[in-house]
Amino acid sequence: MKTLLKTALVASVLIGSVSVGNAAGIGFNIGNVSIGYSDGYYDNGHRFHRWAHHEDMVAWQNAHHDGYHEWRHNDRHHH
Repeated sequence: MKTLLKTALVASVLIGSVSVGNAAGIGFNIGNVSIGYSDGYYDNGHRFHRWAHHEDMVAWQNAHHDGYHEWRHNDRHHH
């Protein structure tokens, strides 16, 4: 079941952006992530945001291995 869900998520990302919302109606647009880090992401306007939900980070990481970095965005050892 997990494999089917991951496959569907990757297919959705390839087709277009996927929105993940919370109960308050505030959405996370996975298509607006430019670069991902363990502590957050830069959007397409180069503004940094913290991941609101761990699941958002995992979904983006799985779909964009080449654009995800397993370190904090301000880690001096990686700049």
